[in-house]
Amino acid sequence: MPQPRRATRFPLAVLSLEGRTLQSGLHHAMPVAHPAIIGQAQPSLATNPAGVAAISAALSGGMGSEWVKLIRSEVKNLGSVLAGFLSGRITSYSIPGLVAQTPSEQPAFTGQPYDQLLPTLAGASVFKGNVIEMGAIMRGPFHDPATSYYVFALDRGAGSHLGPVFASHGSITPDTIVTLTVAPYGSSATGTITDLTTGAISPISASSIRIEGSVIRAYLTTSSFPSKGLPLSKYRFAFWTQTQPGTDISTVASFAPANSMTPIGVLKSVAATRG
Repeated sequence: MPQPRRATRFPLAVLSLEGRTLQSGLHHAMPVAHPAIIGQAQPSLATNPAGVAAISAALSGGMGSEWVKLIRSEVKNLGSVLAGFLSGRITSYSIPGLVAQTPSEQPAFTGQPYDQLLPTLAGASVFKGNVIEMGAIMRGPFHDPATSYYVFALDRGAGSHLGPVFASHGSITPDTIVTLTVAPYGSSATGTITDLTTGAISPISASSIRIEGSVIRAYLTTSSFPSKGLPLSKYRFAFWTQTQPGTDISTVASFAPANSMTPIGVLKSVAATRG
């Protein structure tokens, strides 16, 4: 008698970022849940039909395929990396442009660890048309009843002179902060770019920010981030989530990576066209 098939659960689904742009139009198929607060840590993420469809379409060259190309160009042993997450041997993995990790709250956080505050993937990469896409997949959808904040920190070359944002995370030294502010229940989002070298704050058009399911992303032009000493391909990024904006570490739910900055991604085809 054949054994019943058991649903597969993944601690981390690297490929889900490949199809995140396909989740538009699919979120209506997902059940609406009450705000999910994590009690016992449950790092596993169940697969779902929408995610599988998104991945399949991206792999076939549809929307999201730009991240597929990036991952394929940077990760030569993807099967081994996935196996490492499945076994628990790996809890964090970074390549230029992308950080994947088992979602968890950072020790100094004093708030409630809602699913939407715990990232499983975060990325910042330059794609066709000189567009920098910044995006993150959270452990769960945006159902938090309070306002929350999603920060992409960039170092364009002046970060080391400015020093760390948080004293306890001395390796995170940005010179630019991109803050995406999400209203309660993910009903809307706004954004700003703060140049830490000058203090100038620029708004981000609402049309450039998208929230779909458990994914948030922003599309910005490279001209919004002029160099402070580094070539574009050497820019570095880090990501964190907060319950309040500012430099109080107790409001930070999670970092990605935990205490470092990762080079942004630049597709080889984009780099070639840029000379």
